[in-house]
Amino acid sequence: SSLRPEPRAARDPGGARTRTRRGRVRLPAAMKDLNHTVRLSSPVDDGLHRTATEFLNHTQAALEKIRGEQHKLQLKVEELTRENHNLRCENQKIREEMRVLQGRPAAAGGAVGAAPPGMESTSDRYQFVRQILIHEAPVHSVSMDVKSGSKRIATASWDATVKLYDLASAEVTRTLGGPEYPDTGKMGGLYAVAFAKTAPEILGCASCDHSVYIWNHQKGSLVSKLSAHTDEVNGIDFHQTQQVMCSASDDCKVIVWDFQEGMVLRTLDKHPKSVYGCRFLGIENEYLVASCCFDRTSRIWDMRDKQIVTKLEMHSDDVIGIDYSSAKRLFATGSDD
Repeated sequence: SSLRPEPRAARDPGGARTRTRRGRVRLPAAMKDLNHTVRLSSPVDDGLHRTATEFLNHTQAALEKIRGEQHKLQLKVEELTRENHNLRCENQKIREEMRVLQGRPAAAGGAVGAAPPGMESTSDRYQFVRQILIHEAPVHSVSMDVKSGSKRIATASWDATVKLYDLASAEVTRTLGGPEYPDTGKMGGLYAVAFAKTAPEILGCASCDHSVYIWNHQKGSLVSKLSAHTDEVNGIDFHQTQQVMCSASDDCKVIVWDFQEGMVLRTLDKHPKSVYGCRFLGIENEYLVASCCFDRTSRIWDMRDKQIVTKLEMHSDDVIGIDYSSAKRLFATGSDD
C-alpha cells in the first residue's frame, strides 16, 4: 500500500472528557503535588521564620482543601455521568419492551413465524423470517460474516456488547464485552460493528467511549483498543484487500488505520460537523473512501493525499447512513430527510 502513517496527534492536555449525546462535561487534569522546598540564600531570624512557616502552612492547608473539593466534584461528575448512562439505557429498554408488547414478537432467541403487526411482508420476494431478541438495549448495527461463508451475524448494542449469532442454529455463539471481560474488554455503548475482509478472525466495533475495539472473535479475545478519536465513534469499515480500516466520529474526523499495527495512517478532518459513517469504495476504487456528515453532505476522499474528490449534496437533512455496492458500482446514502 502507498499509505504511510502520519504523525500521531498530540493528546489534549485538558484531561479526560465524558460526553452525553446532547452535552459534554470537561474534567480538569489532576492537580500537581502541592509540596515545595524553599531555599534561602541567607539566615533569617526566628520571628520571620515562624511567620513565613505559618503562612506557608496555611497556604498549604488551603490548597489541600481545594484539591480535596476538586476531587469530590470530579467523583460527583463521574457518578452523575454513570447515572445518566444507566437512565438512558433503562429508558431505551422500556421503549423496546413497549414495542415488543405492542408487536407480540417471537421468543427471545428468535423464531420463525408470522410477522408482528406492522412488519408483514409486502412482496413475494421478501418474507418475514424471525425477530432476534438477544440484547438488553437497542441494537445499532448488524454485520454479516460474508467472507467465511457461514450463516453468522454480529450485532452491536447500546448494552456495550457484540453478540455473534448463528442463523442456522438460532443461537448466540459468543458475546464480546460485558461482565465476562471486566478488565480488557469493557466497552462503552456501541454504534457499529464490522468483520474484517482480509483477516477472517478479526471484528471491529465503534464505541461512544471515543474508541474502536479490535477483537479476535474466534478466540473471544481483545486484540487492541484504538483511541485516536476525541469524541464518540459512529461508524467503521474494513478495506477489501489491505489491513486497513476507517472510522467516523463526532469529532468531525474520519481516521484511516492499519488495524493490525494499531497505527493511524490518515486523518480526514475537513468535515464541519459530526461524521456518522464511512465506506471504502471497492477494489475498483482502492484509494477512495466515502464519508457522510451532519452538514447534509457526503464526501469522497482520495486517501493518498487526503483530498476531497467529490462532494454530494443531495439531502435536505443530516446524512446518517452510507454504503457501496461493488457489483453495481452504486453509492447509497441515508438521511433524516
